[in-house]
Amino acid sequence: MSPFDAARIRSASRTDVGRRRSENQDDFREFEHTSGARLLALADGMGGHRGGRTASRMAIEAMGEVFASRQSPNHDTLREAMEAANTRIYDVASRRSELRGMGTTGVALLFRTDGLACVAHVGDSRAYRLREGSIAPLTADHSFVASLLEQGEITAEEAAVHPRRNEILRSIGSGPSVEVDVAPVETRPGDQFLLCSDGLSGVLTDSEIGSVLLREHPEKAVEILVDLANERGGPDNITVMVAAMPDESMASNSETERTGNDSRRIRWILAATALIGALLALCLIR
Repeated sequence: MSPFDAARIRSASRTDVGRRRSENQDDFREFEHTSGARLLALADGMGGHRGGRTASRMAIEAMGEVFASRQSPNHDTLREAMEAANTRIYDVASRRSELRGMGTTGVALLFRTDGLACVAHVGDSRAYRLREGSIAPLTADHSFVASLLEQGEITAEEAAVHPRRNEILRSIGSGPSVEVDVAPVETRPGDQFLLCSDGLSGVLTDSEIGSVLLREHPEKAVEILVDLANERGGPDNITVMVAAMPDESMASNSETERTGNDSRRIRWILAATALIGALLALCLIR
């Protein structure tokens, strides 16, 4: 991918407490780097009334700080950011009994100024890419049910209703260290990316999510997706972040159209000027 202006990426986010929870323990933020890079980060906290909310907030803050401190953010930055979040949360939980056992999932998407991107995650918060009308996950859940599905022991239909489907195998802050999955992500003009907590992916299918992204611009898409999750019962907090890459082909077409219109306008002005000149000359002769 050639270099591009990350500032041209169109993004939108929305969060909602859902229908069955009294508090929103999700946190999210979008960060801009002095180099022009952009970071989308989302965390879904767990561990009691105060613990989950505290863990997700601390994770997002730590990721933002690491991102801002690096001269040229890259895939190592994402790993370091989540490891820093893990250390901070674990240390606080170890010292404060009311926060003991707290942790959070985490998913982050980095857009670099050279056109490259990368994704990192821990837990079951997800990242997707929509390309040419087809949606595909960029992450694989670190969960008990996902492991059964990968081993072929259950079907996707069984996974959707499995009684242990919310049991995750990795989280940020639950231990002194954490294993972070980091992967490069290819980007193309027109691609759309989505980050979400399981309050969305747990009640909507991938194809349902993709159909909304395909139809709507990011600002409208996040509203519709949250509303749909609530219509399905809203069993958990719902957070959605969408980022749309600039479509260079559309931009080129628009530029070509503007250029054509400008050329036609200039020709019309010249023709009108010539006609007016001819009429004035005729009047003078008479």
